[in-house]
Amino acid sequence: MGLHKYLMTVRKLNNMGRWSTDFMHQRATVSEHSFFVSQIGQMLALIEEQNGNKVDWNRLFRKLVNHDVVEAMTGDIISTVKHKNAQLRDMLNMLEREFVEENLLSSMEEPYKSIYREILFDGKDNTLEGKILKCADYIDAIVECINEVRLNNLHPFVEKFHSIVQDLAESDLVSARYFIDRILPGMIEGCCELEQGHIGKQGAKAGS
Repeated sequence: MGLHKYLMTVRKLNNMGRWSTDFMHQRATVSEHSFFVSQIGQMLALIEEQNGNKVDWNRLFRKLVNHDVVEAMTGDIISTVKHKNAQLRDMLNMLEREFVEENLLSSMEEPYKSIYREILFDGKDNTLEGKILKCADYIDAIVECINEVRLNNLHPFVEKFHSIVQDLAESDLVSARYFIDRILPGMIEGCCELEQGHIGKQGAKAGS
């Protein structure tokens, strides 16, 4: 019924590296990234709950686990390309759906075809869970940048670090602010290239 094909397709993520256009000392696969995003998303959700927000855990984990499955068919399209402009983003989103329909869903029977069609594209929406996924994705990229900078791979990862932290800071989630103010400083401690201009420190000074 096509479910075996789904499992074999997902396993391709074990061999797909991220940041394909940049040299890296330690390159994570997409499947490693997905696991860590799930861990980060869980942490952010716990912080949200500690601050009085109600998390739909079923919806959250469905988003976290599935958010990059499509890349098993399309490869890792770097965000600077995908989000160059709205027209290109919409076109790539359409192509992703076509790839999934033709290469994966066409061989599935119902009700699984409809179920997977929904969950594979149930990602970074405006729900709390969708926002958590978006922030978790940013944070994993931040961690990858920190690791490369500590290995003296400064260009382009210092610039990428500051840019992604700025993107994260635009989130309205209390957990995103908590990460920037309380967690990130410890992760970059002693790394002068990243400590300089860190937005969390600026925010802390402004609030003092």
